[in-house]
Amino acid sequence: MKMSTIFELVSFKVKNADKAAQLRREAMEHAKQFKGFINYRALTNTEDPTLFTDLVEWASLEDAQAAAEKVMTLPEFQAMMSEIEAVESMKHFSIDKIVE
Repeated sequence: MKMSTIFELVSFKVKNADKAAQLRREAMEHAKQFKGFINYRALTNTEDPTLFTDLVEWASLEDAQAAAEKVMTLPEFQAMMSEIEAVESMKHFSIDKIVE
């Protein structure tokens, strides 16, 4: 069986929606440089604009975990990290089935 890519799903609350959205867009460009990066979808809750979810696709769980560690220490991500009020969830998922 072919190994599936890994989806990282991170849900978090930010202090200032507009400021955090801009900083997240900037941080996303840096994420493209990480090993195993495939794509990054930045989602905003339709009822509460301070609730963000990031859906990032990685080549492997190891790549996702290594990137998560780097994000905590690299200066390019610190401004965005400082806008996070609370992380609600950070989980990794593999695909069971796709219907198109």
